[in-house]
Amino acid sequence: MNIYLDIYGTIRGIASPIEDVVALLEYCLDNFPGHVYWLTSYCRHGVNRCDEVLGFLPDDIRDRAIKEVKPTDWDAMKTDAIDFSQPFVWIDDNMHDSEFRVLAEHGAEENFHRINSADPEAIKNALEYIKEYSAKI
Repeated sequence: MNIYLDIYGTIRGIASPIEDVVALLEYCLDNFPGHVYWLTSYCRHGVNRCDEVLGFLPDDIRDRAIKEVKPTDWDAMKTDAIDFSQPFVWIDDNMHDSEFRVLAEHGAEENFHRINSADPEAIKNALEYIKEYSAKI
């Protein structure tokens, strides 16, 4: 299963404690090695700038995320980078209507989990979502 992660408003700049963010990243990297992707404006048009915005993470998980989370390349819509031939979960705080339509065309609406950046439980909820979804496939 592929995991697609946004950064700002999803794992950075949110109300969830850093320990929850670390737990989410560790779970994804431990359980889906080689299948975790950045789907963020910091990784777009063939340029990966994710390392520039991960300084808020503890050194060990930051270094691991920089090394192990794969970049994506997309242009107008993040859905351009999603491999719809594989099971996936996309974790993000925002989705445009056009991206929702693409998910709907693929019958993949339930693959998206929206983060409420103001909710201190948001990352715990996202981790549960990933666990529940992966158990179904």
